[in-house]
Amino acid sequence: MAGNIFLCVTPSLPTMLCQRDIIGLFLVYSYVALVVSVAMVAKRRYPGCSYRKIVHILVGNIVFIWWVFEDRWVMGLLAALPFVFILLLATQRSPFQRLNGSFLGMATAQGHDLGLVYYAISWTVLAILLFDHRMAASIAIVAMSYGDGIGGLVGKRWGKRRLYDNKTYLGTGAVFVGTALITLIVMLFYNMLSGPMPQLNIPAIDPLCTVAIALLAGTFVATVELVTPGEYDNLIVPMSTAALMLLVGL
Repeated sequence: MAGNIFLCVTPSLPTMLCQRDIIGLFLVYSYVALVVSVAMVAKRRYPGCSYRKIVHILVGNIVFIWWVFEDRWVMGLLAALPFVFILLLATQRSPFQRLNGSFLGMATAQGHDLGLVYYAISWTVLAILLFDHRMAASIAIVAMSYGDGIGGLVGKRWGKRRLYDNKTYLGTGAVFVGTALITLIVMLFYNMLSGPMPQLNIPAIDPLCTVAIALLAGTFVATVELVTPGEYDNLIVPMSTAALMLLVGL
């Protein structure tokens, strides 16, 4: 029994830190370290690349990990919240010059100063508030990471015709396609988990509804991202998308 990863190590402790939570923390921190390492290598080999976007997009894959967690507070306060403070210290507003000159500091400087901080805040809030609705929360996260991230890359690289403000037709189209596809993948992944992991409370959704929700998410995120100031899209896109997913019953 002690070797079962689905059992709490010491249920009497106030923290209720279970083996699943320990495994989840290890996976999250290991994966973030891997993403940062990949981005650092990309920066060295391709100095002109948007290594900030590499971090922005790939960190979203944590939605395929966080089902492991047993406790919302462990996920929110130990796996997500620390990155808020780490990234805040790496901004240009930080008094810690060493961190300003670090890789994270340079990545932060590539875009809006607090953009990655808001990214981590969204992770923290959704992990705590929607822990029992992880499919909805996961779609909200990938809308921010993949949808917004891919749209930004495509728009800056190939977008020519302006649609609204500084946004392009091609970039907005990429937000729609990227969000719809990754939403579909997330829903299929969590539907596969619903059998072996009934405690996740994944709603049963037929294939036609799955496609419809993915298209709805793509349309919604593309519209919200289009009209949202770039500085705040890492807050507004995931929070509004989470609300929409709850409204449709996820």
